[in-house]
Amino acid sequence: MTFRKTAAAATSALALALTAAPVLVLSSGTVTAQVAADEYSAADIDAFAAAFVEVNDVRTAYARQLQQTEDEAEQRAIIQEGNAAIVEAIDGVDGMDVELYSAILEAAGSNEDLSQRITRRLDDVVQG
Repeated sequence: MTFRKTAAAATSALALALTAAPVLVLSSGTVTAQVAADEYSAADIDAFAAAFVEVNDVRTAYARQLQQTEDEAEQRAIIQEGNAAIVEAIDGVDGMDVELYSAILEAAGSNEDLSQRITRRLDDVVQG
């Protein structure tokens, strides 16, 4: 998959991520984030967008694995491995960690301005 297709898929996935439960759920706890869209810097949004693309790629890969097995124990193992890969992907982005990622994602779910800022940034990545 080319970078443009990956970024386009990530942009589309943002809307899904904000409205539906993800295939893989981070198990690091819930972060409450009631913030204004402008409380996150451009650097925060850039880092979030980069992490979002990485997380989307990880989720896609592990979702495929989940679809290929019906064994519950194997599915749990895949989910645990996928969650670890998601954490690693987020932590691998400069300026981003799981807590900040989760806070931004949760805030974007309830803040249209923030969601639009993220979507514009992801669109820039697609066109970039």
